[in-house]
Amino acid sequence: MREKLESEIGDLLLSEGVIRERVRALGAEIRNAYAPGSFVLLGLLNGSLLFTADLLREVPPETEVVFWRVKSYRGTNSTGVCEGLEAEGGDFTGRAVLVVDDILDSGCTLQAVDKRLRILGASSVEHCVLLAKRRPRLPGSPLPRWIGFEIPDRFVVGYGLDYNGRYRGLRSIRVLAEGRMAAGLGNRRTES
Repeated sequence: MREKLESEIGDLLLSEGVIRERVRALGAEIRNAYAPGSFVLLGLLNGSLLFTADLLREVPPETEVVFWRVKSYRGTNSTGVCEGLEAEGGDFTGRAVLVVDDILDSGCTLQAVDKRLRILGASSVEHCVLLAKRRPRLPGSPLPRWIGFEIPDRFVVGYGLDYNGRYRGLRSIRVLAEGRMAAGLGNRRTES
């Protein structure tokens, strides 16, 4: 039943198993790059929640975790402007920060977060994204050190990514079917 529902949502892009293996590999790379307890992991909500939780299981247990809420989508497109950056929580002064996000689209989210962290005194800022769309970025947007998968410039859902609050709980990542967007099921990614 679940497989039938998922196939109606859209074409499979990345299976649960493929995602799981890549997250484990990213975790190993991050473990090798940082000494235990030497960095703050900053997850961007809401989209990176599942990715951040799974990645957190792969890094040293003493890693400090902070979440910020960011919004940069209207409809199925990145606005190119961060409409809401709730940058509350975390002491970043003199600290290395690893920003974890679900998807790199225009680059505006990473750019705004990077700028804010530097204002707050972070000694270094690195980025890890699960997905990076193959498309032009805003000038000056930071390049992630870690990218899970490069994907086509299509609207995707699942594994934390949503469409009008729906489909975050899918274990796979799917290209949202055009019919789903046109069927009046909402018209936007809610946050990050």
